[in-house]
Amino acid sequence: MTFDSYTADLAVGGGRVFVPADDRIIVADTGANLTGSVVTGLSGVRELAMNADDTRLYAALTGSNEVAEIDTASLAVIRRIDLSAHPCPSTLVLLGERLWVGHGCDNGPGGVVGLDLSAATPAPVTVGGEHLRAPVLAAAGDTLVVGRTSLHHADMLVYDVGGGTPELRGTIDGEEWRMDLPTGYRDGTFVSPSSRRCTTSRIYATATSIARWCSLWSAARLGAVGAGQSQPAEGRTDQSKH
Repeated sequence: MTFDSYTADLAVGGGRVFVPADDRIIVADTGANLTGSVVTGLSGVRELAMNADDTRLYAALTGSNEVAEIDTASLAVIRRIDLSAHPCPSTLVLLGERLWVGHGCDNGPGGVVGLDLSAATPAPVTVGGEHLRAPVLAAAGDTLVVGRTSLHHADMLVYDVGGGTPELRGTIDGEEWRMDLPTGYRDGTFVSPSSRRCTTSRIYATATSIARWCSLWSAARLGAVGAGQSQPAEGRTDQSKH
């Protein structure tokens, strides 16, 4: 499918693929066949997030300054969470009953808020300070990563959210790693959960513009544990040494 949309995001669950397209969400099956179902009545859909059992889909709506909660069975919008005090919600990441939202319009400022979805009317809780634009977000386990955007060599802020209240664990220096995170696209950064082979979460980031390379860090120590480079960066000769 092709359409004119600012963002390039999707969510997959329950054998279906959900794609934001400006004022609606288009639904297809995992065989890339359109189902004919569309979620309408939305304004400026950006990123999507699916809950663990695929029953709820969340959509950031920049046009109406809301997050829409959608029942994936009926495709009905069952709740709209007001974010008028935090305009232009753009990026989303979900951990259990906590939804983290990156917001920020073109003229700024931006930031991050957390929403407790178990509450009837979730009250936005601010995470950290202001950002120039809406940051990119990633999360897994007890780790929330907030990537600054629209800045040359932008930092990634790593928070511990295991206790409910986000606590800054540390910062991954964008100048050291020459990171230019993509603006408004969640695939710039992601966190892998712990596993039997991996005792702590890992953070992966894809830098753009200046260099096309990816790096990974330990989410606990914030130390680099590996990196690979697909295209040489000016001023860098061997990224794999890091």
